[in-house]
Amino acid sequence: MADEANFFCTDVAWEHGVPLIGTATHGDVWFLIEYSGRWGAKAFEESDIPEAVKQHVQAAVRPGVAVRTLLIRQPESRHRDGFHFFIGQVLPSEPRLYEYQLQDYDELLGLDLASFVQGKSGDPNHLRETPLYLICTNGKRDQCCAIYGPETYQEMANTAGDAVWQSSHIGGHNQAPITLFLPHGINYGHTTPAEARRLVKAYENGAVVLHHYRGRVCLETPIQAAEHFWREQTGILEIENFRVITVTETGPNKWAITISASNGDNAQQIHLERRQSDIEIPITCSKKKASPIFSFHRLA
Repeated sequence: MADEANFFCTDVAWEHGVPLIGTATHGDVWFLIEYSGRWGAKAFEESDIPEAVKQHVQAAVRPGVAVRTLLIRQPESRHRDGFHFFIGQVLPSEPRLYEYQLQDYDELLGLDLASFVQGKSGDPNHLRETPLYLICTNGKRDQCCAIYGPETYQEMANTAGDAVWQSSHIGGHNQAPITLFLPHGINYGHTTPAEARRLVKAYENGAVVLHHYRGRVCLETPIQAAEHFWREQTGILEIENFRVITVTETGPNKWAITISASNGDNAQQIHLERRQSDIEIPITCSKKKASPIFSFHRLA
């Protein structure tokens, strides 16, 4: 195998046809903090943001809710006075996105972050009506993100302008470039620059593109996979025209999941199984971590 400087885990994933279905990074609430300083492998934890602020963010976490904190930036970030802070509540039925423009990181101490984690609505004056598009470019976490992410960021920014942000690690090293669209939590992998405009335009029209679709981050992975198979069968791509009716575990790594359109039409029971390959491939560019290839399959 090539030396580490010339080894890219995304290329290996492409070569092995690693599937994207049902691989979205789970996250119910997303805290996004603009930060122009150096990003480490653990970007938020290693940042120069005051420790009291870090503790305040971390204290908002509660059992049963997946909370993710990312650093974000744009080329203009280093020249701005103050910073942007966004909160994405990726609820399946009523996703919300809040935007704040603050002057000092200590101002975060005055925000009741725990209430957002509890699912409560925030100040409607800070509710953002337009989407955000995130692209992971954190090369300190994995070099594939730094190699493949910036070009996709630029192409996406050409389409959606300042709604597009570079982010720290979203999740899914060997599926770079990884993108996340908020407020719905639409997670794509292997998001090539050539596809950037199509994905943005689909989201603006309230739809998903199945080709790069990992799933919605607010759903458990079996439901993500069942959603993909249901959309594939019905041709229904509208994000909100989707409802989970029942989820039943039928055996080890097997599920029966009933899904319909939001009005109850096109109800289908999707039987699926999660399998793993006999081989292992590196899941990061460091080659220190390897894993079988996991994939969801629809059963007859």
